[in-house]
Amino acid sequence: MDTHVRSELSLLSELLLSILLTATIALYCYKAIAPFPWLTFIGFPLGIALMVGCWENKKHSWSLFITGVLFSGFVWLIYYNWSSLL
Repeated sequence: MDTHVRSELSLLSELLLSILLTATIALYCYKAIAPFPWLTFIGFPLGIALMVGCWENKKHSWSLFITGVLFSGFVWLIYYNWSSLL
């Protein structure tokens, strides 16, 4: 497998992992806790992004994962709190 293809697959898997991680946590919070805990859910993607950003290895940058976690966390936050925002 070419190194270019391998790096693109790595970036795609980072993005998919970030979306899947925030989606499962958002769904769990929505099902388990009666009013959606928006403040807790804001802290989760920020904390994960901060931890990964501080612990990333210099050889491999996780910038797409961090961006995906923050963006998808924001999208799921709006999705599950849409009735509260109106």
